[in-house]
Amino acid sequence: MRRSLALTSAALSLLCAACGGDDEAAAPTEELQDTRSNVTGTHPVVMMITNAQGNDVPDFDKATLELSSEARSRNELRVSLSPFDCDLTATMTGKSTFALNPGTCHLLIPPHDYQFGCAFDLDITRGTGGRDTADGSVGVTFTAGYRRDCADYHAPFTADVTVTLLGT
Repeated sequence: MRRSLALTSAALSLLCAACGGDDEAAAPTEELQDTRSNVTGTHPVVMMITNAQGNDVPDFDKATLELSSEARSRNELRVSLSPFDCDLTATMTGKSTFALNPGTCHLLIPPHDYQFGCAFDLDITRGTGGRDTADGSVGVTFTAGYRRDCADYHAPFTADVTVTLLGT
């Protein structure tokens, strides 16, 4: 009798385990919330560029950061940084924070008023951004390879830089 009771108990235990009856991992998973609206929009920024060599790298005091939601995702953002032409995305990492994914930005300044034209390139390796408070400004910091190629210089200038975008 004890043996058949033990076998029945073991069989029921195996059956429950097979169908997930006593599985702690079967708890409902928390659905990801779409918090991109906490940072999306058009944000005027000051763009400060620094490098370890201390070389002359211009700042852009009138830049615009635009963050928009990617339609195919709940946490991806499309990133624009005018006056640059950028191919950038970001991924939300918190309610109002995001990680900037690797990408590129290019700016061509054509010749005008007897000045030579220049091309500026940023090869972005990584960065972070977000908003500190609900009514605060959005900011971004990223590292990049910087290249300035102007017609009046003999060779392009290149440097590794840190770029900070401060909301105004």
